[in-house]
Amino acid sequence: MFTKRLLTLSLLLLVMIAWFPDTAAAEEKQPAVPAVFLMKTIEGEDISIPNKGQKTILHFWTSWCPPCKKELPQFQSFYDAHQSGSVRLITVNLVNSEQNQQAVEDFIKANKLTFPIVLDSKGELMKEYHIITIPTSFLLNEKGEIEKTKTGPMTAEQLREWTEE
Repeated sequence: MFTKRLLTLSLLLLVMIAWFPDTAAAEEKQPAVPAVFLMKTIEGEDISIPNKGQKTILHFWTSWCPPCKKELPQFQSFYDAHQSGSVRLITVNLVNSEQNQQAVEDFIKANKLTFPIVLDSKGELMKEYHIITIPTSFLLNEKGEIEKTKTGPMTAEQLREWTEE
């Protein structure tokens, strides 16, 4: 009986080793390049995500998320100071996780948010970027590759660090 269990566990271990990629090999992979989406901002402007040719901070949020509410004014200050900078800011509201689109629009208006906001009403970007936790932010390089990921709220200092690299 013990030998049978040991054999079963050994086979299971071998299957797991074969199934899961080697972590060292995974670290050597090139940065992920998400699919390109042509989206509209809340103001109706067409925007390409990722925006190849320019570094981009891509930030996912909802209006009911306490950390999102706390950090969005910092994103607004960053946007006001870096509109013509080398790094573009695009935020994505996960409308499919909201009460409704009107609640999002009211939140944006009440908080005087003027940075580019894309409404991901179908969850396409959420799926492409594997968003599980909000807020989540990405730094995309000029090729559209994901260079950095931050799960959880970002500070003004972290935003500055991402733009200086």
